Amino acid sequence: MRKNLAAALQTDVTTDDEWEKILKLPGLILVDIYSEWSGPCTSMISVLKRIKIELGDDNLNYATAKCDNITSLSRFRGKSEPVWMFIREGKMINFMFGANCPKLVELLTKEIKRLHTNHPPEYSLPVNELCPKEIERVKIYEEARAIEEAERCIREEAINRRKYEAELQHLIDSLCYESCVILFPWALKDEEGKIIDNDASPVFAELIHKLSGLYRIEQTVQVTFDEESCDYLIKESEFEITELTKKLLLDGTCVCLRLKINNKSSNKDIDTDLMDILFGEPVIPPTIDELAEGCFVERNLPSLSNLTRDSASMMSSDDKQLTLTTIWIPFNARNRAVVFRALFPKYIESTYPYIDPTYVIPKTLFKYDSPRRKELQVVLETYKSEVLHFGVFKQDRLPKPKLIAVSIEQFDNEVKEKTSYEVFICVIQKLNNEAFLSFAGIGPYHVSENEEKAEEEMVQYFPNANKN
Repeated sequence: MRKNLAAALQTDVTTDDEWEKILKLPGLILVDIYSEWSGPCTSMISVLKRIKIELGDDNLNYATAKCDNITSLSRFRGKSEPVWMFIREGKMINFMFGANCPKLVELLTKEIKRLHTNHPPEYSLPVNELCPKEIERVKIYEEARAIEEAERCIREEAINRRKYEAELQHLIDSLCYESCVILFPWALKDEEGKIIDNDASPVFAELIHKLSGLYRIEQTVQVTFDEESCDYLIKESEFEITELTKKLLLDGTCVCLRLKINNKSSNKDIDTDLMDILFGEPVIPPTIDELAEGCFVERNLPSLSNLTRDSASMMSSDDKQLTLTTIWIPFNARNRAVVFRALFPKYIESTYPYIDPTYVIPKTLFKYDSPRRKELQVVLETYKSEVLHFGVFKQDRLPKPKLIAVSIEQFDNEVKEKTSYEVFICVIQKLNNEAFLSFAGIGPYHVSENEEKAEEEMVQYFPNANKN
């Protein structure tokens, strides 16, 4: 332990061994606990020195303890708030947060009085345990953190919901002339249950005939559903499908047809129009018994007797439960958008990509000196679609950099007095690593640290960058 001669009071503690010696000292010990990066609370030394002199005995000891290397004080590492621990007979008997001098003197006086009168402290705890004030602080912190986390979740959920609704509406608007049909697996099997080609299926042939003239088939895909994807078929609808429907859907591979309407001038709703064509009415009947006589689905029903479970028990008379046996079609525009995204992801991504209007494209700012301009000119031409801003400045001097050219050609041809102090500044959108690595690979003397810094620096050199 090292004595602080100037204060004639303070003992500096930095190791476990020194800390153990402090705990064995008699009387009352007041410890200022600190981390290396923040340092001890020097403003209290004069007050504590005065109290020590007034007492005129050895009942009070003052120490500073750097918690970084003291195991018992590890819970205080990285904290910046002053922490004071009162120790008596090797145990913690009081505690205070902060640099409230009157409060510290009050607690110190109270504990000295208790010591002189041989009164026991309010509590006596090992120094490595939490005292009541710490427990209270932790509880308050955890409650505040829980509230903050709940609020963050609510905000995040609201943001995600807005994004979901915006993307869904984008798909609804984009798919106003498109729909799809899913043909159940049994319709593509022969009487013995063997898989047959689409063209050999009477049900498939009649379906194509019913759709021809009104719709054209843009894409045919085969899909094997599972329990989860079956549930996806009813997402964004008010309906559920019965166990019978799931049983039929899961019994092999379905054929999915992506359709586009031929007559875009028609005022008919594409979903109800498709229901009318295949079910004989602009709604989907909830049970087999309610199918319109002579409609496509009624003429093409599976042999329910071949099912292993009693088919009647797998149906439902609930208006919100549908028994689909032959085909599935979208229930509404929202459901159609969701299912399109699941069944035809590549088509959706390439044909109707959604760009979030709130998304800010990450940027990087590069600075080059004059000798790099020929190499820079090549990279600028190669990745010109990635370049957001470019300028040549007389010097790299803020806050008012002087722009002298907006291209390297202009600099070479029109700037007469070249000083070699010019700075070439380029801002690119960080959409792919290839462009970034190319700009970084020609020796910039400065690259923005992060996206936030790039935005800040960009405005300094290009003040109108974020204006529409």
